[in-house]
Amino acid sequence: MIGDPSLDSRGFRRCLGQYATGVTVVTTCHGGQLAGVTANSFSSLSLDPPLVLWCLSRRSRSFAAFMAVDFFAINILASDQIHLSQRFSSPDTDKFAGVAWTEGDGGTPLISGAVAQLECRREALHEGGDHVILVGRVVRYTLSDAEALLFAQGRYGVAEDHPDLMGSNSAGGAVGDEVLRDAPFLTLMFQAYHAISGSFEQHRVAEGVTRPQARTLTGLSESPGLTQLELGRTKYLSDRDAEDAVAYLIDHSLVLRDAAGRLTLSRQGWALLNAINERWARFEAQQLAGLPETEIAFARRFFKKLIDRELAGRRL
Repeated sequence: MIGDPSLDSRGFRRCLGQYATGVTVVTTCHGGQLAGVTANSFSSLSLDPPLVLWCLSRRSRSFAAFMAVDFFAINILASDQIHLSQRFSSPDTDKFAGVAWTEGDGGTPLISGAVAQLECRREALHEGGDHVILVGRVVRYTLSDAEALLFAQGRYGVAEDHPDLMGSNSAGGAVGDEVLRDAPFLTLMFQAYHAISGSFEQHRVAEGVTRPQARTLTGLSESPGLTQLELGRTKYLSDRDAEDAVAYLIDHSLVLRDAAGRLTLSRQGWALLNAINERWARFEAQQLAGLPETEIAFARRFFKKLIDRELAGRRL
């Protein structure tokens, strides 16, 4: 649909969210007080001189701090730092509690474990509507070979080689058995997941919900009474995606919010979620048709072991 984006700010944000980005936490120190915000508006600007830019909302609690300092740092997050992306986009008052960091120029915090860190001296400020565009001159940088965290369409991800670039023969045919046999295990998991989940997208769209909205419905079915902030953290939604999804679902009487801000599914919400789940059950049955039950059962046990091991590692 073509129209004036100002008429639907949430829809405009969803449109912008179609563009995949990395995830950064921009940090600074003002008067001995640390400040940091999650931002995916970071971009390179110039190689000579070395300039980068990012955008800060005027409504940010850290706005005054960033306006008052000469130095800031861009911390490009690694794939295992989703919790930092969520923390620094939340209203928590002490965002640095328990976060490992070292001191850079001007006392600026450099977050440990980041894929890359760019220490910047502020070069210029530019007006940008409800945001301010900050241009920084890079005075020092570090980088590692760690895997970067990505964000697109309301969900976190990691970079993988595109299936079309992996093993197609010269005639554009299917991937051969030899290529599949030699492919890394996690690559095969990635290809299988995207092949199947991508095919199901038409069914989700047919029910009229976005991915964040579907995740919200699922999250509240699993844990009724979550707040919007808890929901975002549980289902790995950004603050904006959680806000937009909850607002839409409340406006359409699919989710209820009580005086304490706790969310539950309405009767209509349960009906919609059941319809989506029924579509998924039929779709899954079609995908698994013809496969031996013993192989399906083994795969379920195997993936459960992987998940349990990962969750156990997080608790250590």
